[in-house]
Amino acid sequence: MAISLQRIFEMADIIHDHNLTIPRNIHLSEKSDGLSIEYSWFKLKYLLVLLLFPLCSYIVVQSPYVEGNINEITFPVWIIILLNIIAAYYCLTKVLNTTEIQVNYNRIVIKHGPLPMERDLIIKRSDLTQLYVTKRRLAHRYYLYSSTYQVNAILSNQHVVTLVKGLYEPEQGLFIERKIEKFLGITDISVEGEVKKD
Repeated sequence: MAISLQRIFEMADIIHDHNLTIPRNIHLSEKSDGLSIEYSWFKLKYLLVLLLFPLCSYIVVQSPYVEGNINEITFPVWIIILLNIIAAYYCLTKVLNTTEIQVNYNRIVIKHGPLPMERDLIIKRSDLTQLYVTKRRLAHRYYLYSSTYQVNAILSNQHVVTLVKGLYEPEQGLFIERKIEKFLGITDISVEGEVKKD
């Protein structure tokens, strides 16, 4: 029985798709009528900061360099307490939160939680034309840099929206892009500035 060249390519693409390695911090659930990709924000350093920051703050408050202490709360102590609350909440989101991408043939729904931090997003399939991954470079002190990655969507009105950001590895973004494009039947087209694919 003759097999068309197109069918051979389709079979090879299916095999390649199933052999994709799921990157760390990502959980995939595939069904015939839907796709669910869950990305965990967890990174160990935020757990360490969550534990160590209050201890360091307590030492600073109890030192002679700060007016007041835990028993006698002054304005500088209130500032340190406020900074602790902000830092603790931010670190908790990085430890506990996940981003869930729910895809069906009508729309993409992106939810973040359980702690409020990012806005949820809904994109209609009819509005979506292309997905691509970009690298974001973050500057730190002493001329040091770190990079994160994000998955972007080009809409039919040519607007660009970010689906997921803050990914620690390019493989995470490329995996999400490929899975959504494959499920929705979107032909991958090169976009200027995107992360290079293997």
